[in-house]
Amino acid sequence: MVLPAARTRDEAHLYLDLHPCDRCLSVSTSWDSTLTSVDGIPARRYAGICDDCGTGREYLFALPEHAAGTRPGTVHFGGSQPSELLDPGEWLLVADLTAEAGAAAADPAEAAESTGIALAAMVEILKFVPAGADAVPADLFRTERGRTVYRQEPGRFRRRRLEIVRDAYRDALDRIGPR
Repeated sequence: MVLPAARTRDEAHLYLDLHPCDRCLSVSTSWDSTLTSVDGIPARRYAGICDDCGTGREYLFALPEHAAGTRPGTVHFGGSQPSELLDPGEWLLVADLTAEAGAAAADPAEAAESTGIALAAMVEILKFVPAGADAVPADLFRTERGRTVYRQEPGRFRRRRLEIVRDAYRDALDRIGPR
């Protein structure tokens, strides 16, 4: 069995938030996390009961070869390699939703958290752009949700545009002030 790797706790939790209960489509689940082994491969198991319908839910993620470091108070989804859990379109969806929430937040801490997630998501998208390429290749959109985001506006996945948006989120986070 090949398990996708969750590079960080933040990435695993984001993946869980994006995958609702198969039965009722709720994302409301209190997750328990434990270390385990699958076919001799170290893994992390997330298990819980859907808060809305009571269905048991479980996900297994391989542990990364090297743990990604993170600064306190920042959102960090992974190391230098692209995500195995989310494709570039899903990352852009996360960036859009959290940037919007950050812009609308009246509380500076909430604005900083949402904008930090948007910034981290943009950093993740850029990891899908191959060295020397000017855009994310279309074949890297492997989920229906990700392909839909790509089809709606493929120009949003050009390297330069991604860098401009990333930098704008970084500037917005700096304007919000210390967290």
